[in-house]
Amino acid sequence: MFRELCGEKTLKNVILMTNMWGRVTPQQGAYREQQLKDKYFKAAIEKGAQLCRHTNTPESTRAILRKILKNKPLVLKIQDELINQHMDIGQTGAGAELNREIREVVERYQREIRELEESMRKAMEEKDEETRGELEEERRRMQEEMEKFRKDSTEMESKFEKARREMEERINARFEAQMGRIQEAYEAEIRRYEQKVEELERDGHKNASEINYLKKKMEDLRKGANEAKRKYCIIM
Repeated sequence: MFRELCGEKTLKNVILMTNMWGRVTPQQGAYREQQLKDKYFKAAIEKGAQLCRHTNTPESTRAILRKILKNKPLVLKIQDELINQHMDIGQTGAGAELNREIREVVERYQREIRELEESMRKAMEEKDEETRGELEEERRRMQEEMEKFRKDSTEMESKFEKARREMEERINARFEAQMGRIQEAYEAEIRRYEQKVEELERDGHKNASEINYLKKKMEDLRKGANEAKRKYCIIM
């Protein structure tokens, strides 16, 4: 799930931090750290992730922060999928992985419920009411857990989708504000050139070359403003 959220290319920015070094001997800590490197975090480390020790000291904290500050910001895979590719949460790699995990849990519940039902059937045949009652209670509990899990999964997907929409709205609002400032800057510069041209024209034709130059600059600025608007419309 973590790799589906981050993507392969961003793993080089990941810091995998270990702590609680004061609760184990140096030998135990080194052994467990090597296990993380060789097994659990092996794939991420091979893609550039760094495993760092936090020894509950200011020095180790600053050392880790310095590593983070050296990173070049990168777009996460799920950000690219939600914002740039306009995917629904269920279409993303993380969403697909989550759905796979949900299916596995539901299938396990269903399998265990079927086994309980078979045990109940045998208990009924043997007229073991006490066992049958216990199995029925366990089956009911598992059924409730499975339904709760499904409900929680649906609610989580709904929250993800809501978060995606809110993120898009914030990005669009910021982009619109930025574009507004850019357009205002273009317009202010054009007005400045227009005023200069008006001043020169009042002085007569002796400044014709400078007037033509300023008009050319105004035309370039108008083209730049229109180009910015066009790109904005394409992005939106």
